[in-house]
Amino acid sequence: MWLNGVGSFDFTIGSWLFNHSEKVPCDIEGGPAINPELSLLGFDDVRPDYDLFGLDYSLGHTWSWCPRKCPFCVVPKQINSKIHKSIWSFHDSKFKKICLLNNNTFSDPQWRETFEEIWGANLIVRDENGYDLRLIDEEKAEALRKTKFQGYIHYAWDLMEDEVQVLRGLKIAPKGMVYVLVGFNTTIEEDLYRCQKIHDLSHDPYVMPYNRGNRTLRAFKRFIDTRMYRKYKTLKEAWGDYR
Repeated sequence: MWLNGVGSFDFTIGSWLFNHSEKVPCDIEGGPAINPELSLLGFDDVRPDYDLFGLDYSLGHTWSWCPRKCPFCVVPKQINSKIHKSIWSFHDSKFKKICLLNNNTFSDPQWRETFEEIWGANLIVRDENGYDLRLIDEEKAEALRKTKFQGYIHYAWDLMEDEVQVLRGLKIAPKGMVYVLVGFNTTIEEDLYRCQKIHDLSHDPYVMPYNRGNRTLRAFKRFIDTRMYRKYKTLKEAWGDYR
């Protein structure tokens, strides 16, 4: 994301999300790709000046904490508070859409207040983070169904050890796209198994290779992205033909 404005500045800050993110010269570098423990010098709670950005939605978080300690994730290394915030701390009423940057919305004891504020303002939600299926119950599933989303609702199934809880959540969650981490500590057989279960429960898998340089994993992602498996009885059969 780049500022639209030009001019003279006291100093510039660059935030880089990934190691492969394009970097430009700046006075202060931060973000997960540089140092996940580096704070924003008190700017975290500054209300965005949306005139500087080419956006048609508000952008911010009501809850940054995540209780999970996933070994592949940078979030546990970041400084995240357990402080709930209102959407009005960053939302501008001129927008009809809002993008939530919460790391784990349903781990917030006040999660329902966030949804009630969204419903009250009749907002459409852009939400790229995956809702934690292990925390979804009937009340949370109904809240998701009541909310207007732009595009897919996103969930995640990263580890095989979470199968029982994830499947329980998938069975009651409204239809969405499920992020599937592959190549971290699972085999291709386990990856096929997870994608098959997700498909059987009327959701769409979205493969995310942990090792972007692995040719088999890149091929597996392309295979899932084509959705050609829908023409077959099983993903295993479709994968065999695809290869």
